[in-house]
Amino acid sequence: LGVPAMPQRRVVPQEFRRQFKVYSVACANNFKPNMEEGDKILLPSSAFHELGRMHIQYPMMFQVRNPKNDMKTHCGVMEFTAPEGNAYFPFWMMNELCLNNGDIVEIKNATLKKGTYVKFQPHKTKFTQLSNPRIVLEKALRAFSCLTKGGTITIKHGKQQFYLDIVETKPGSAITIIDTDVNVDFAPPKDYKEEEKKAKPAAAKSHLNDRKVQAAPEEEDGPPAMMKGWGSSSSDRGSSSSYFKKLSGGQTLSGRQPKKPVVSSLLKAASSSAAAKSRSSAASASKKKSGGGGWGGGSSKKPGSPGYSFKGSKGHSLK
Repeated sequence: LGVPAMPQRRVVPQEFRRQFKVYSVACANNFKPNMEEGDKILLPSSAFHELGRMHIQYPMMFQVRNPKNDMKTHCGVMEFTAPEGNAYFPFWMMNELCLNNGDIVEIKNATLKKGTYVKFQPHKTKFTQLSNPRIVLEKALRAFSCLTKGGTITIKHGKQQFYLDIVETKPGSAITIIDTDVNVDFAPPKDYKEEEKKAKPAAAKSHLNDRKVQAAPEEEDGPPAMMKGWGSSSSDRGSSSSYFKKLSGGQTLSGRQPKKPVVSSLLKAASSSAAAKSRSSAASASKKKSGGGGWGGGSSKKPGSPGYSFKGSKGHSLK
């Protein structure tokens, strides 16, 4: 008779849940600059021995929670070299959870599905202006083990630092990106709409000012050269009107209100000069018509000479 096989016991993964005092990874004795990159944390050696006796998923993933505000995120582990009772976090992760040095944080193991899709939203348009932002992001994500929907990650590119919000993740709200192909998408940067709103009023004001400057020569009577602004030739730069440009509110380029209307005063001066020239030309024309002299009604003789006469208003003659 055969012996019946014993039913196999299903091994249920046990839960690791402990509280630690959190400090920045820069406080670690074995600190290295690359420890600030990515989402890896440092735990004490006692956590390693406790996790070794459990049936958990590898590589190890953890859920981190701030008991004060119940903010959560997920991370991996780099080393088990922290002092007993302490945990070292990257500085950006502490900011994400609103943690300060010495605060209490709760850490428990987590089982995450492999991600297939993630959507990021950069905080600044400067990130999208890089030569190839996808390559920069792909290189930075090599230091990450998991992503949490609604969180914010920090990546570095040279001396620059960029913040990216995690807008959407699939197939769950928290995914692992280790040994998996993930489709990455980008939402418009946060400051994109703000810049567009600021640009529209500025463009409208500039268009209105251009229309005012172009309409000015038709409204004023005077030499066209007086109304030339910054678009005039170099020979016209010496005129006073070229130092001012019509801005909104009647301000000058220096930001102060002009004491006198410079353009109108120049036009008045030019018009008075033109009037004086017209009077002078009229006088010379009258002299030519009368024969060049006003004495003796066109006679070439001078006063006091023989035969000189002056006709009065009543037709009398003086000798």
